[in-house]
Amino acid sequence: MNLVRDIHRDRARQAIVRGVVTMCKDLGIKLIAEGIEHIEERDFLADCGISLMQGYLFAKPAFKALAQVAPEAWQKP
Repeated sequence: MNLVRDIHRDRARQAIVRGVVTMCKDLGIKLIAEGIEHIEERDFLADCGISLMQGYLFAKPAFKALAQVAPEAWQKP
């Protein structure tokens, strides 16, 4: 998440992310950006070609809902 935080203001992190995006495209790897909290972060990452993102900007974690959907998944065998 620290790589994404305020990335629209940090040229060094922008260069790192652009490099990772290029590498993933070359290798056929789908890339998911995590920890997106601000519109500016989303916009920069989208401009880099990242289309899969998650973070507080989109939704808060819903751990209790997950336990209700599949309670057996949270139990040890």
